[in-house]
Amino acid sequence: MKYKILGKTKLKVSQVGFGAVQICRIPETDAIGLIRESIDSGINLIDTAHTYPDSEEIIGKALKGIRDKIIISTKSLKTDKKEFLEDLETSLRRLNTDYIDIFLFHDTSRDKKLDSIIKNGLIEALIKEKDKGRIGFIGFSCHNPDIIKRYYGMVGFSVLMMPVNFVSDEFVHKNYRELIDKDIGILGMKPLGGGRIEDARISLKYINQYEKIIPIIGMQSRRELAENLKLINAPGPLNNEDCRIITNIKADLGNRFCRGCGYCLPCTSGINIPEINFIKVFFKQLTYDNVINPERTGAVSMVDECIECGKCEERCPYDLNIIDMIKENRDYYMMRKARGD
Repeated sequence: MKYKILGKTKLKVSQVGFGAVQICRIPETDAIGLIRESIDSGINLIDTAHTYPDSEEIIGKALKGIRDKIIISTKSLKTDKKEFLEDLETSLRRLNTDYIDIFLFHDTSRDKKLDSIIKNGLIEALIKEKDKGRIGFIGFSCHNPDIIKRYYGMVGFSVLMMPVNFVSDEFVHKNYRELIDKDIGILGMKPLGGGRIEDARISLKYINQYEKIIPIIGMQSRRELAENLKLINAPGPLNNEDCRIITNIKADLGNRFCRGCGYCLPCTSGINIPEINFIKVFFKQLTYDNVINPERTGAVSMVDECIECGKCEERCPYDLNIIDMIKENRDYYMMRKARGD
């Protein structure tokens, strides 16, 4: 395993991180064993989030006795100060630790959300927790390349998690060089496009072009772990055949690939469009019981209220057929719900 310095944090991290959202799909004993095996292989960075069902609890059990050897990254979606700090306390308890190495504001992809975080004093609150030694470093996760530019001048900002794959390549084109110049540590989420890209070899070979990025790969089996460890060292650069394959994959995905940037919002009818358009990804990453719940069923049912005004499609920078996509995802969700699988 090779190791890299994560920007100004100076943390020495493995060249690939363990994404812990998918361990919620497998039995706890298997998940603990998989985490332990990944650590034995040299991986020392584990990424999770407050909202990943029981991921934090599993990590806490897996790291018993070896916590000091591992770098933990977790996140909170909250924009209310009290609720945000409650998430922090819950994460510390679940992870069975008294400090978290990297704490991220989760999915700050819209100006409105970032404005709330700033206005409600969350950044200052997290800096205080850092001063207490309960947080190592502060950062953001983001699906919008234009929002990222707002982070650069923020006090305490040292880590960014952004999509990095050859479909969502706008991030490396718009943000990579400036992040490097500012010595920001970069965690690459969705290296396989949130489950939409099946060719892991090409995906990792593409990411390897950007030496400062640490890809965070979701894994749920020893086979996937072994494959990713093998492919992370795929020799570069991309050759003509690799580029042909990438072109074909991008053509197949076409305009059916939601990046979750949130430009489509707000919806006239109150539909959470990015949430709906990630339904199939949720089913790939999580168990049935973690996808199907009353809250999400209510959100999906809101698609029935769509008046097809087209404002979302006008705002979308990727020219997605959003009206058709949300209906397709609604129908898929309701079909899986009716089947019970």
